[in-house]
Amino acid sequence: MANFWDDLGNTLTRKAKGLSSRAENLYEIQKIRNKLSAQERMTEKLMMDIGKLIYTRYEHGEAVDGEVGAICEEISQHMLEADHFRDAIAASKGEKFCPACHKAVMREASFCPYCGAACPTAELEEKATDVIEQAEEELKDAAEAEVTEAEEVTETVKTEEAAPEAEVSEETDTQEVVEEAEETATESEEKTE
Repeated sequence: MANFWDDLGNTLTRKAKGLSSRAENLYEIQKIRNKLSAQERMTEKLMMDIGKLIYTRYEHGEAVDGEVGAICEEISQHMLEADHFRDAIAASKGEKFCPACHKAVMREASFCPYCGAACPTAELEEKATDVIEQAEEELKDAAEAEVTEAEEVTETVKTEEAAPEAEVSEETDTQEVVEEAEETATESEEKTE
């Protein structure tokens, strides 16, 4: 019976040593995996930093390659859509985002409590848009008035020039005079545009 207990003790000792060496081996493998993972994360971070640097240059107007430029444009589109979603969320909460630090502030706030930057309200933006639209409309109306006045002057000049010719030669067609006046008016419009 002593032999049985000795064999059992030896077997347990061998198994324990085997398990211990396996555990040490697994521990060493896990340490190496952790180091590998840390290196991969660092590589990804550096790649992202390069991408951010290129995108920042793109935003500042520097020339980038065609393929990189296309990716930068796509990033800009996604960022714009994300901003719209953030604005929708903020609007439903009665908030808006600071244009400088991009933190959520109350909709009525004129200045950001975090960075102090001016936060325009939607009403002011609408008023500014209305003023701009009104100014554009006034400019358009003024340009149209100038074109109309130029057409009238051109017709008057053409009519005065055509009158002596009509007296000299009755074969002059009034349709030709009108066409010439229209051509002159068209040229005047093109110059004003």
